[in-house]
Amino acid sequence: MNVYVANGCSGPDLKLCIKEANAFAAWYQVSGHTSVSRWQDGNVWGSDFRDGGGDLDPGGGADITEIYFYSGHGTCQNPPTSTSPDFISTCGNFGKPSRVDIGAECGFGNGSGTLQFLFLDASCPMDLVSITTNWFAPFAGLHMAVGHSGTSNADTLDSVDRGSQFGARTAGLPDPAGWLFPQQSVGDAWMATGTIDIQSGCSAVVVAAGRTESEAVDRREHERIDDHRADPDSTWIAWRWRTR
Repeated sequence: MNVYVANGCSGPDLKLCIKEANAFAAWYQVSGHTSVSRWQDGNVWGSDFRDGGGDLDPGGGADITEIYFYSGHGTCQNPPTSTSPDFISTCGNFGKPSRVDIGAECGFGNGSGTLQFLFLDASCPMDLVSITTNWFAPFAGLHMAVGHSGTSNADTLDSVDRGSQFGARTAGLPDPAGWLFPQQSVGDAWMATGTIDIQSGCSAVVVAAGRTESEAVDRREHERIDDHRADPDSTWIAWRWRTR
């Protein structure tokens, strides 16, 4: 999402989010993945992420896809506490409210939902201090999620390179060109690229779920988007981070 203030929401407007999302998507198209839905600016709604409120809308809900990449605003506290909410902050024409409380309102992969990998490139949607408060509920079949932890003084910056390089590393290239960009695990790819264009003190974070601690850790360390693993439950979550 680029447009916030111009669409009547708190800002600032962003310049590079749509370019970043397009660059991410280009790698997936080259590697043979099919685009299910693709929206920008006012057509990205808060209800696209809200469990039971549109996340299964066939026109664009996040839970109708297996992989979902979001580039736009979140909300930072300064500093967050263990009970602080994490947010996705859209500026949709409909599907209000635009700001989504991840821990209270999101659940992905439940019912007929199919989301396996949620990639949130935004400000502070995954604060380390409050992960156990906010990130059990979204894992209702969801495999892995990535985001950033920070404050308004240690924030994620607008970037094209971060999403493009993450897309290249997670999608890879099919043979015979696969040796140019071998596919990495989601966790390794985000640890390598999530710190691009972020302020000092901000952290790239990856979270995975599992029935046991060892399963959650194994997914965090090794799961790739093409592994076709079964959906986990969220008895355990395991996270990993890298701070700039």
